[in-house]
Order: sequence, then C-alpha cells, then structure tokens
Amino acid sequence: MIRPRVLLALTVYNGRAVVPAALTSVAALSQAVADIDVLVLDDCSPEPGFSDDVERQCRTLGHKYYRSPRNLGIPRNVNLGLLAALDGGYDYVIVSNSDVIYSEMAVDQLVLIAQTDSRIGSVTAWSTNVSIYSIPNAAPNDHLTDQSITNEVGAALRNTFGTGAVDIPAGISFAMLIPTPVLRVVGVMDPVFGRGYCEETDWSRRSVEAGFRLTLGVGAFVYHAGGGSTEAAGLLQPGQTTVAGNERIIDMRYPDFRTVVGKFFEAGTMPELNQRALEAIIGQASEEHGYRLAIGLRPERPTGEADRAVAIDVTLHGPHNSLANVTTSVFGFTSTFSTSADAAAEMIRTAHGMPLAVDVYDIGVAAEQFAHAIAGDGATVNSHRNYPARV
Repeated sequence: MIRPRVLLALTVYNGRAVVPAALTSVAALSQAVADIDVLVLDDCSPEPGFSDDVERQCRTLGHKYYRSPRNLGIPRNVNLGLLAALDGGYDYVIVSNSDVIYSEMAVDQLVLIAQTDSRIGSVTAWSTNVSIYSIPNAAPNDHLTDQSITNEVGAALRNTFGTGAVDIPAGISFAMLIPTPVLRVVGVMDPVFGRGYCEETDWSRRSVEAGFRLTLGVGAFVYHAGGGSTEAAGLLQPGQTTVAGNERIIDMRYPDFRTVVGKFFEAGTMPELNQRALEAIIGQASEEHGYRLAIGLRPERPTGEADRAVAIDVTLHGPHNSLANVTTSVFGFTSTFSTSADAAAEMIRTAHGMPLAVDVYDIGVAAEQFAHAIAGDGATVNSHRNYPARV
C-alpha cells in the first residue's frame, strides 16, 4: 500500500518566542500513517538575525526552508506552500501557523480523518484557540507549551473521538489539512485579502460551493498561542481579532455566511463536544497522575503549577451542607457540576477512585464526613484550620 505524502507548510514572520518550539514539535511528529515533509516559509522576517537562526534550526532538524526576498503577507506566503504541495506531488498539504505545538499523532489523525470521506475538503485541528471551535482553557500558555502535556491532551482526544469529523462553517488555517485534489478544484488563497485575515474563510466558502465538506478533526489536537506574529507585523492592534476591511469582503461575497455561523451556534454542537473533551482530558489525567481533593476554599495554587495531578475542589452549601459544587481541573481545563453532597461523593469515587490527598479547608461535620466518604481508609485527610485565604 502506498503511503500518503504530506507537506506541512509552516508560515513564519518573526516570533522568536514561539517559532523554535514549533519547529522542534513538528520534527517529532509521528509518521506511522503518512510521510511528512516540513517546509518553513519565512515571510522576510525583519528582526535582525532571526531568519538566520530559523534557517540554522531547520537545517539541524531536517526541515526545508525558504525566505521570501520581500514581505508577501499571509495569503501569498500560504500560497507558496499550497503551490509547493501541488508541484511536489503531495497528497495533502497542511497550512500551519508557527505559534503552535503539535501533539505527536496530530498529523496522522488529520490524514485518517480526511480519508474517511472523499468529499472532505479540509480538516481543521482542534485546539484551545481555534476561533469559535475552541476547547475552553483558563491558562493554556501555562501548560500546553509543554510538549509532553500537549501529547497527553492529544492522546485523550484521539482515544475519545478517533477519526470523527464535525462539519463546520469555515476552516481555520492555524493547522488545516487540505487534500491536494481538492486544492486543484478550489484553487489557492485569494491575494485580495492583502496582509491577511479572512482568506481561509473565503477559501472555505469556495470549497463548499464546489461540493466539499469543511470539518473539524476532534481527534487531532494542536496547541495554538494565537495572535503574536500578526500583532508583531502590525496587522492587528492589541485586542483586535480580525481585519474589518477583510470582513466586509466576506460579507459582500457570501451574504449568507453569518446566517450559516448562527445556525451552527444554534445547533449546540460545540458545547456538547467541549464537555466530552473536558471529561476525556480530565479522566485520562486522573488515571495517569491521580487527583487531589480539596473541600472548602483552599488557597490559590500558583499559576503554572507543575503538579500534573487533577485538582477536584468541592464546596458544600444549602441546608445542612447537603449540596455540593464540584470543580475538576487539570492543565487549565475545567469542568464543573452541582448536585447533592452524597451524589457528588459517589460520582467522584466512581470516576476517579482513591485520591492522592484530601485537604479540608471547611470547618464542620459535613465537610469531614464528605472527606472520609471519599478517602475511606486509604488516604490521609488533612484538616486545615486557617482563616479564609480568598473571598
């Protein structure tokens, strides 16, 4: 059987704080499913010495490198990668930003998802920063820049969703796979979008008009910082998320696009997927690293704390403290629910087993009973009699 060939076209413009990690990450990608070549497209980065450093790292890692003699802007720089994939006879091309960390199996998953249906025109990877499709995360930069953690998250999503493909209104080119036969029909990005933004929306709608599906690969995870290089280029001002003039082009060409997006929101697809994703990520982390239970208002943990154990925080309230609010979190991902105290204890025991530690910050019989209901005879209960550390 002939293995598919993938060109991963990683676009670069400055970004000394993020690019080296991205180059290292894509060098470590699994190639169990496809043969992957990496092409780094440096859009004439102006920072002194930066391009030389990137070229040197590419040479060390075995990536192909090209620096444009002048700044082209995002759409034209992306098109260099798309055309290189066509000229090189690749089966797939991945359009990728450079502020990313790929989970090790991400590209394998993207290819497997695309292979499930010949009508798939693109597969966008899942992330915490992927426009309207994002998995909520309170502090992704504190955790997911760690390759091993991103790999864990990717494994949890892969094991849960496999090759599932969810239809979406538009692809997001931070990490978007396109089969090259589709590219030959739809064409490349439109240079009318100048220095960038909305070009992938235009490409996506052209793809739909040609009869192809736009999909989110929920089993393929790629961390995306987002915004850094575009702000550095002056394309976006701090706090902006798009370019108004380019949005107006989309509205003119595709007057029904916002209606399509609205219907996608109304369908409630993402909240359900996000909850399943959170349960998968937290459940796998609990199985691999255990969990720590805190009852009452514990002191704030330091941002970016290295402990990989899941944190489960319970606050009791209501008549005789018979109700419980439960917050479960790891790597910045958080899931919450409220139920009776008895039901909460049973759910925690069933889902997570024996805790690594139990800390009680709530004075009262109900809190102690809850703690011992979870800990049984196998874990130590630490009772703290401190004044509240936060309000």
